Amino acid sequence: MMTRRSAARAGVPVLEGEGLALRPWDAELVRQLAAWGEYGFPYHAFDLGRLRDPVAAARALAEHTAPGRHRHYIAVEYGAAVGRCSVNLEDEAGLYLWAVHVPPEHQGRGVARRMLAVLIRALEAEFPGEEFVLTSNTFAERAHRTYLSLGFRITETRWHFDREIAERLWRVSEAERAPLAGHIRFHEGRWQVRAHVFRRKPGAPMRLAPAQPGGESGQRPQAPFVQ
Repeated sequence: MMTRRSAARAGVPVLEGEGLALRPWDAELVRQLAAWGEYGFPYHAFDLGRLRDPVAAARALAEHTAPGRHRHYIAVEYGAAVGRCSVNLEDEAGLYLWAVHVPPEHQGRGVARRMLAVLIRALEAEFPGEEFVLTSNTFAERAHRTYLSLGFRITETRWHFDREIAERLWRVSEAERAPLAGHIRFHEGRWQVRAHVFRRKPGAPMRLAPAQPGGESGQRPQAPFVQ
């Protein structure tokens, strides 16, 4: 029986479902990621404009395709990259999901929910009985609705050091900082962010809209797809 540790060295399989194909990173998909819209502070850690630099793009591609404990996926819908996510197969807490990211232009169609549902189902089949875990800063309320709909529950809330946000907090104005009131604090000489820990029990039910045609080879419908 393949363990999580041995599976981490076995490559990244393509996953299909919910109108999406979850594919490993490749050069063409990285080019699409570089063109994604950006959120800016405080979600700037997810922004991928840096990939417009060929050197940074090549480095990111190498990092995200190297064998190891992480699997990195890009969600493709009708040939377009619409989201990304990663999973750490060797985290002691469980199957650890991270880097869940849908750019602004692809929000509102359930991409994150569908993408994670496909990944979770595949991992549940590969590693039966394993729990899933993720962390999310408490201000990311929209993301939390997605996680709760997929069977996750908040099991802990704690303060932690988020390097990307901490560095930016030194430079932003009071007005930019205001929406984070109650989610950040200055403690023992550095900024901290409040975060939820989400866990999902094996087989927890998921609330999803009906599956849509699409995936890597699907044809775009004539009318806009709205979920």
